[in-house]
Amino acid sequence: MNDSRRISMLELDRHLSQSLEQARHAPVNVQRYGQPWVWMLSSDAWADAARWSALDVSGHPLMLLRQALDACLQPWPEAALATLAQESAEVRMVQRAVLLIALCAPGSVQRLHDDLRYHQVYRQFIGFDHGMAWSPLQCMRLLQACAAPLLQHCIEETLARVPSSLLDAACVGNARRVGDRLQERPIPAGCLSY
Repeated sequence: MNDSRRISMLELDRHLSQSLEQARHAPVNVQRYGQPWVWMLSSDAWADAARWSALDVSGHPLMLLRQALDACLQPWPEAALATLAQESAEVRMVQRAVLLIALCAPGSVQRLHDDLRYHQVYRQFIGFDHGMAWSPLQCMRLLQACAAPLLQHCIEETLARVPSSLLDAACVGNARRVGDRLQERPIPAGCLSY
């Protein structure tokens, strides 16, 4: 390649400085005829995306537990599902989210929100797509619903069908005492911090 095709970052910044500045902080979608055409992103973001896409969590104990749960997960009563109030979510995803909360017992709404947004094993356990996430309000509703006796019964009944060795491998040996742990920690309405 001859040198006439190379330009410095300074020359590029002179013409595209505003967009490139945005792309340094977050990917920028360039539209052409109203449709996505290309993405501009920083080299660090590109490397991070490649690293995360290569992440294989299929052998993680929680993923093995998910396989066992999916095999025995039956529909819960409508009254139990109504307490969840998760709009625009697949029922099995919500069921797995409730079971994950019971198993891992996040201490606050903010912690649950962060875990469901950034913890890759948790995201795959529930079945989130790459860009999918729940809002802090949805996480708060989910935590509050987990304290309902009918939902606790569904959780305990579902976990009773799973071999205890899988629960132990996933470091959730006390998962069968879900109701006690959920009632121990009150969930303050509107509190979204640690």
